[in-house]
Amino acid sequence: MPKAPSSLIPMNGHMLVSVDVETTGRLAGWHEIIQIAVVPLTSDIEPVPDRNPFYMNIAPQYPERHENLAQTVHGLDLEELRTTCPDAWKVADLFDEWVQSFDLPFNKRLIPLAHNWGFERGFLQHWLGLDSFDALFMSLARDTMLFALSINDAAAYHGLDIPFPYVGLKAVAKKYGIVNPNPHDALSDALTGAKLYKAMLTSFGH
Repeated sequence: MPKAPSSLIPMNGHMLVSVDVETTGRLAGWHEIIQIAVVPLTSDIEPVPDRNPFYMNIAPQYPERHENLAQTVHGLDLEELRTTCPDAWKVADLFDEWVQSFDLPFNKRLIPLAHNWGFERGFLQHWLGLDSFDALFMSLARDTMLFALSINDAAAYHGLDIPFPYVGLKAVAKKYGIVNPNPHDALSDALTGAKLYKAMLTSFGH
């Protein structure tokens, strides 16, 4: 059993957040975010107490562009979202207000944690615009998928069996005994990602 860390992870005034989005497809700029969750985390990778995550559905502007596979995965009703949820611009304003409510020190931003951050980043940049995205998010993201791939590389380099034959969130989390109670819901995925990152750090090197 690995010993507990002797100190908390330093974030230098920035705030670690676990991020997940559900979209109408795979191509940022053509497909859209329709659900987003951003969970603020303490320096020991637990949800910040007494603060709600940012978790919202978004009305699609171009529902006709959706990929059937994506809708099968997330299970969201696009027509219901279109008629009952705020549009992307309103949600972007609400997200900015949510970030400002943390009153971070000057020039401090969000450090994103995600499983496959490259996917999330493209959609978030298109949604927020590059300037707003850069003002809100640090470039030094943490990515549990890349972490798993790096562990695989290290194992292979040393002639060992790779521990993660599959690197999807469900598969990697399962290796650590973590069960996602509601896969492909943005909040459930974000919380699972945070638990996974903590588990990976706790067991790293053991």
